[in-house]
Amino acid sequence: MPTRQRIVSYGIFATAAATVVAAATLHPWSGSKLQTACCTWPSGSGKQIDVVFALDTTGSMAEEIDAAKRTIFAIANTIRSTEKNADLRIGLVAYRDSDSDSQYITKPFALTSDLDAVYAELASYTAAGGDDFPELVSLALVETMNMEWRENARKLVFVVGDAPPAMRPEVPSYDKIAGQVRDRGIVINTIQSDNNSETARTFQQIASIGNGEFSAIPKDGGVQQIATPYDEKLAELSATVDNTTVIVGSDGARDAYRTKMDAAAAAPAPSKADRAGYYAKGGARAKDDLVDGYASGSASIESVPQADLPAELRGKDKAEVKAELDKRVATRKTAEQEMQKLAKERDDFLKKNAPGDGFDAKVKATVEKQLKR
Repeated sequence: MPTRQRIVSYGIFATAAATVVAAATLHPWSGSKLQTACCTWPSGSGKQIDVVFALDTTGSMAEEIDAAKRTIFAIANTIRSTEKNADLRIGLVAYRDSDSDSQYITKPFALTSDLDAVYAELASYTAAGGDDFPELVSLALVETMNMEWRENARKLVFVVGDAPPAMRPEVPSYDKIAGQVRDRGIVINTIQSDNNSETARTFQQIASIGNGEFSAIPKDGGVQQIATPYDEKLAELSATVDNTTVIVGSDGARDAYRTKMDAAAAAPAPSKADRAGYYAKGGARAKDDLVDGYASGSASIESVPQADLPAELRGKDKAEVKAELDKRVATRKTAEQEMQKLAKERDDFLKKNAPGDGFDAKVKATVEKQLKR
C-alpha cells in the first residue's frame, strides 16, 4: 500500500475533536461546579454526548467555515473510535452582528444525530457581514443555552471566532450569559482563530467562566490533517451505500434526503472518507430508509402505502418490490463489509502517520489534565 500522504491544515476543528474526546472518555466531572452540572454515564447501551459549535460566520471567517465543512465528520469519527457506545448529537449556531447587510444575526440548527443534515447546514454557510470588529457572541451563547440538551448527556460548546463580544446596551453581557450556560451543566470551550488581544482576553474569560478550555491558533490553522491512500475507495463504497437507500414518506422527505446527499457528494475525498468511517462503525444513515428497516426486520413491505414509496417503486407488486429490496440489501452488505475493513486500515494508517506534536495533541493533554484534577 503506498505511504505517500498529503497534509492539509484545519486547526480549529481538530482542536475541538481532541477536546471532545478527552471529555467523553473521562470519569464523572470533577470540581465543585461541575459535580452538580454533570453526571455519570446513564445506564443503557449509549453514552450521550451533545456538542454545539457556535461559529462566527462574518466576512473574515471564510477559512474557518471551510474547515468546519471539511472536518465535522472527522470530529464525530474520532469520538466514535474512542467511545464505541457514544450516542452523539451535534448542533450549530451561526452568528454575526446586527449590521444591515447580514441575512441573520444568529441562526441555530438543533442538536441532531443526523450528521448528514449537520454537514449540509455547514455547507450552506458563507462568510459575510460584520462591518465593525466585535460580534454578537453573547447572543450566540443565548441560542446555545436554549438548545434542547439531553439531561444525562455530556454537554460541550465550542465558540469559534476571531472577534470579541459586542458590548452594547441592547445585548446581554457575555460574562453573565456564560455563567448561565455553565449553571445548566454546559461546558464552554472557546477557540480564537486570530491573534487579537481583546478577542483573546474575552474568550479566555468565557472559557474560564464556563469551566472549559481556551485555545488560540493562527488563521491558517495549526493542525495537520492527512489525506490517506484509502480515501477515494471509501468514498466510492459510501456512495454505493447511499444509492441503495429507499426513503419512504413524502416527496418532500426524499427531496430533503437528496439535498443532504448532494452536499455529501460535493465534499473533498478525505471528508468523504471520514463520513464513511463514521457510518462504518454503525448507525443508520437515514431514519426513513426502507432498505435498512427491511434488512433488520423492523419494517415490512406490507406496512408501506404505495403513495409513500418513491416513484420508481410505485405500481410494482409486492414480489417486485421485494426483489428490488433484496438486491439493494445485498449490494449494501457487500459495500459495508469492505468499507468496515478499509475504515479500520485507514484508522491504523492515521495513527501511525499523524504528527505527534500537533496542536491537537497539546490541547488534548491540557484538557485531560484539567478534567482529572
